[in-house]
Amino acid sequence: MSQENIELMRTGYEAAARGDIASVLELMDPEVEVHDRPEAPDAATYRGHEGVMAAFSINFETFDDFSFVPERFFDAGEKIVVVLEIIGRGKSSGVPVEERIAHLWTLRDGRAVELRVFSDPGDAFDAAGLPREGG
Repeated sequence: MSQENIELMRTGYEAAARGDIASVLELMDPEVEVHDRPEAPDAATYRGHEGVMAAFSINFETFDDFSFVPERFFDAGEKIVVVLEIIGRGKSSGVPVEERIAHLWTLRDGRAVELRVFSDPGDAFDAAGLPREGG
């Protein structure tokens, strides 16, 4: 099941890169929870598909040319750590942004039920019970 979960996550990031948000939502439980990085300005928890759409909207309202670029996927059973780059340019400032972060996904029955975002990939490994991998 773990490899299936990794492939599910790859499919989701590929769909997001194409702008196919409907396909991304199909991979998520209707009650999914998305937790911002605690240190993010106005950090919030988003619930359900509407919450996921709100979280996407905030990113696209704040940045031009915004994208998630996954580097590696790590299996932790029902949890998957994705180390990725977020890339964009501030809409108001024009300043380029490139930051390495991690997503910690929890999956059940082939659907994402939770996403926690970490500024430090090592913290995501800790939360997943994995050894730190170059984070």
